[in-house]
Amino acid sequence: MKYIIVILIFTVILMGQRLKIILDEKSNEPMLVGIAVRTDIMKSPYGEWYAQEYEGYDLDYDLASASKDFLDNIDVQIYLGTWCEDSRREVPRFFKILDEIGWSKNQIEMIMLDRNKTSGYGLEKDKNIHHVPTFIVSKERQEIGRIVETPIETLEDDLFNILIGDPPEPNYEDWSTGWK
Repeated sequence: MKYIIVILIFTVILMGQRLKIILDEKSNEPMLVGIAVRTDIMKSPYGEWYAQEYEGYDLDYDLASASKDFLDNIDVQIYLGTWCEDSRREVPRFFKILDEIGWSKNQIEMIMLDRNKTSGYGLEKDKNIHHVPTFIVSKERQEIGRIVETPIETLEDDLFNILIGDPPEPNYEDWSTGWK
């Protein structure tokens, strides 16, 4: 009976797994693919770059604080690749901003992509994800702006501008503004 319970628990855990570690054929490093939470990138082998960027980021506290008044019904989807230098730099910095303004972890969805920009769950489909990281900010489930790859000004500036209704336009010829 104990074995059946152990097998059942193990099966439930495995079926609930929505994050995979696969080998990046280009770098020969492990890469995360699927649906993640922040603690997934805070542990080895990703934790070193996460901690370095998080701790080393010189946050504009005044601008981050000004964003606090605009958080009602706001959610963020973060599409990133653990293989991507821009993701390794910008995502920890973005989390530092979110921590400063008191963003609820329930308002954040983090989708890990492989080099083909796929998650294995189709969450990136119809989202126009062509550069990572991509931070999609939504209000009441409607996209109100995004930061693609690197901020236009700073992460704090771009996030604040999105929240007040003046989102920056990403600098890409292949960028589609179908969400506006």
